[in-house]
Amino acid sequence: ALEALNGVKLHLNDFPGVAAYVMLPWSNKGLGKGNTMDSMDTRSQGDAAQASSFPELRSLKDEINFIQNVSQFFNQEDISDVVLKVGAKKYYAHKFVLAKSSEVFRTMLYDKRWQQAGLPEVDLEESEECQRHFEPFLKFLYTAEVLISADSAVGILCLADKYSVMSLKSLCTQYMIDNTQSPKVRNALNWYSWAKALHMEGLIDSCTKTISWNMELLVDLPEWLNMDIDFVVDIMSNPQLVVSNEYVLYQAVERWLMHGNHQSEMEENCKKLLPLVRFPQMMVQQLYKVETGDLAQHDCSKHQIEKLLNLAYRFRSLCPFQGELNISFNEQFYRPRNYKDLTVDTVRMQNTLRFGIQVDVRTYVGPVPSTVREGEWKITYRKSNDSWTLQVYCHESALVSGEAHIQAVLVISDDEERVLQVEASEETVCSRGNHLTMVITLPSNNEAKLMTVLIKPLPN
Repeated sequence: ALEALNGVKLHLNDFPGVAAYVMLPWSNKGLGKGNTMDSMDTRSQGDAAQASSFPELRSLKDEINFIQNVSQFFNQEDISDVVLKVGAKKYYAHKFVLAKSSEVFRTMLYDKRWQQAGLPEVDLEESEECQRHFEPFLKFLYTAEVLISADSAVGILCLADKYSVMSLKSLCTQYMIDNTQSPKVRNALNWYSWAKALHMEGLIDSCTKTISWNMELLVDLPEWLNMDIDFVVDIMSNPQLVVSNEYVLYQAVERWLMHGNHQSEMEENCKKLLPLVRFPQMMVQQLYKVETGDLAQHDCSKHQIEKLLNLAYRFRSLCPFQGELNISFNEQFYRPRNYKDLTVDTVRMQNTLRFGIQVDVRTYVGPVPSTVREGEWKITYRKSNDSWTLQVYCHESALVSGEAHIQAVLVISDDEERVLQVEASEETVCSRGNHLTMVITLPSNNEAKLMTVLIKPLPN
């Protein structure tokens, strides 16, 4: 039969459902006299001009029917060749489908060094979370589609990571990133530790932003008191927290430390957490409340509180003269976070009356926190589509020794004051001869309503 077809050009579109054109590459065996491969090559070269007139080959796909054809075999006992036992449930599967989707399954099912390789039933040890969501995970291998929710995302993600189904892991990751965007604080809170455990940098970044921008919402949730020490350390180490003031953070840490779940390790927890509270950024009245509060009297924390308060009072005394004394207060401990108490202006983003005008605002003078605001500034706003330009100018009253070291921060929020975005300028040394300029793109979605402008005086 092969000899009869020797050197024949076949139009595969003569066969139902197939559209292509090929030359069958037969070997020299069985060729007739004068029909050697060399002579065929010569003949084919002569046909080159004719062949070049054929249309360019196209790739035709039938992905939908292919997936539907494969998906019908999901969990079908009669044609299964392997059973997966997960907890109390059994799933009827197909080795080829498992192996094509997962290197881990390929090793488990075909590598003879694997203990259960070749067995008709394979036991899989999974956590309760993964057991609950194993079916949609397995179904994805047959359908390339998964039904997912906030409740099932972690279980499916962990299974995708464990069995190295990278396409599913990527889909889960993007779903979780989308659903941890601010102000979805609960999702960010629930998924942060998983993102850290699986080294998912994009999800870590999304969770961190949402949590840090909405810190006051977080510390009012019941979950706050049950968070582990590593999480609380991570959050308190974040310089981008948006809160009313540092004393709010101190109160949240105090409640966490005094909670019954953490009493047994209170001394060790105090050593980790209290140095992360920026006592120098508190007002004098707030420092006095700390000094007379419960933690300052507790045996596990009183010596540490005393030491940290001394550093705060030293900052307040020496910082105004740091240029003369050549003293630096540039460590994070001395620098302000994004305190809403530093607000100098609030703009309703749909209010076009602000565009192109100047607004006079006031801050306290120098980097030492004060309730007295005598430093005068001027801000201008300009808008082009979704791009905003802010220019900040200082008056003489805002300068110390002829300059003011500041950073401007814009906090974008919805009508419920849930933070959606935070943008910070470069740190700038302002004087009468220069000014600070910010050009930023802000969200155009309907949720963004308010733009709060902070001016943060910074120590050197």
